[in-house]
Amino acid sequence: MKLIDKLNITANDVITITGGGGKTALMFALSQELAAQKLNHVMTTTAKICIADVPEQQCLISFKITEVIEAIAKDPQREWLIGKERVNGQKISGFSEAELIALKAAIVPLVIINEGDGSKRKPYKFYHDYEPSIPSITTKLIHVMGAEILFQKIDGNTFHRAELYNNLLNNNDQAIFDEAVLQQTLTAFIDHKLNQTLAKNATRILFINKADGDNRTKAQLMAKIGTPLFDHCLLGSLKEGWVEQLK
Repeated sequence: MKLIDKLNITANDVITITGGGGKTALMFALSQELAAQKLNHVMTTTAKICIADVPEQQCLISFKITEVIEAIAKDPQREWLIGKERVNGQKISGFSEAELIALKAAIVPLVIINEGDGSKRKPYKFYHDYEPSIPSITTKLIHVMGAEILFQKIDGNTFHRAELYNNLLNNNDQAIFDEAVLQQTLTAFIDHKLNQTLAKNATRILFINKADGDNRTKAQLMAKIGTPLFDHCLLGSLKEGWVEQLK
């Protein structure tokens, strides 16, 4: 797919991934490409991430960032998934921004790929005030959306925290995630989340995933709305292994 080329990943980037519909898959795809290019990198989270399917030898979990730094320094090109502690045996919590800064200073160069929120494996989500968790050192923000969400009812089957949107309505009918809601949702996310946390020189990228089969037309409609709002827009299918850069 050559994601690192299309996203213009550099050896010192801090990449934060938000949204739903393929965040973790995108993180691992980026890690594989970086490993193939022999570029130092780590995967982590500023929320919580499931590690049930990650090989134990790939996980580096320690409450002390100094121990993590020491282990990475011995093998910086391994596809490390780092975290502070295990949560309920299936997830790990991540490090603070200060600890990530210490990691960046200790290992140069180093790409950090950070998952900034969780979506319970749903193709999209709505946000509490405290979400997502975007470190100020982020140089590239990738917002992921699953193409299947367009024209779907806004309910718990498709959207994580659907009630946060539906509770704003004054009727008992569930809303439909149509073009108008997409525009409204992305604009609010940018105004109330990205503009409040990201550095002005950070690159903002929209990635519409699952743009395969019957979802291709939906993805193209979503891209038409989302492209003007972001610095770059990509459309693709991580499952099928392809991506197109639209902007």
